[in-house]
Amino acid sequence: MLLTVFRTLVFFSLLVTNVPSFTVDLEEYISGNIRVLAQPDYIHYAERILKDLNKNIDDFQRRIGQYPDIPVVIRITSNKDEYLDLAGRSSAIMEFSQAFFSPREKMIYIRNPAELKDFGALNRILLHEYIHLFVHSYWINPPLWFNEGMAVYFSYDLSLNREFNFVINYIMGNSQKLKEMKNRYPQNRIEWESFYAKSGLAVKYLYKQKRTEFYNLWETAGSNRDFNSSFFRAFFQTQDQFSILFEDYSRSHFTMEILLASTGLIWMIFPLVLLLAGIRKKFRNKLIQQEWEEDENTETEEISMNGD
Repeated sequence: MLLTVFRTLVFFSLLVTNVPSFTVDLEEYISGNIRVLAQPDYIHYAERILKDLNKNIDDFQRRIGQYPDIPVVIRITSNKDEYLDLAGRSSAIMEFSQAFFSPREKMIYIRNPAELKDFGALNRILLHEYIHLFVHSYWINPPLWFNEGMAVYFSYDLSLNREFNFVINYIMGNSQKLKEMKNRYPQNRIEWESFYAKSGLAVKYLYKQKRTEFYNLWETAGSNRDFNSSFFRAFFQTQDQFSILFEDYSRSHFTMEILLASTGLIWMIFPLVLLLAGIRKKFRNKLIQQEWEEDENTETEEISMNGD
């Protein structure tokens, strides 16, 4: 009997020990469907998040053509250690992340904004994570390339530098096919940027080249919330078939990227070429002038000698 009581007490003590400490000392800030959980010292961060994220969500939903009322819960962590504990230290990519979305808890966790390397990017980072929440609200099994591609492209994170970085990795062979990008990130950190860029470019292709089908994709989510069936019904092809199609498109598209990049390089060095041409012209003019002066001196000497 005593042993049973002891085991019960130990069990409940473990439960209490494992309850996250932030449930006690966090304050809650609410605006519409967004709730921000943070310590009182971070109220100014919470207010800024609530103000900007509402607008960014509205803009994103207009672009997608879908307007679901999705509750958004954001947890501001106190420091790096707390963030990594919540993110799971076993995931190497989390070490370099600024925020993450937990599908299990349906919560967005962000680093303490005071520790962010680029505080100005906070709005884009939060929109990125919200889009993950948005995608998971439609499907239970979205592939990783689509999930990250949506977040990268629609949070305006597909920069020219990121595209060009991917072109370089594509040439070097550091690029996976979409069918290999469904469930996991590359193990090599060098390939992460290429992964994000290719995912964003794939979604950009669907949105720009297949706009009607892209809109239909969200309409076909249905009650089963199976991405594979939604994708096939919207685009009349499987993910693997689209992977082949996108590889063919990529070969021609990225060849053009290289040409454009080369053209850009030419325009960058064009002023230098003009400067060198000007210097050369000036130097040649000086040489010609010297030759004329020498010719004139020679002629003068000849005339003087003939006169004598």
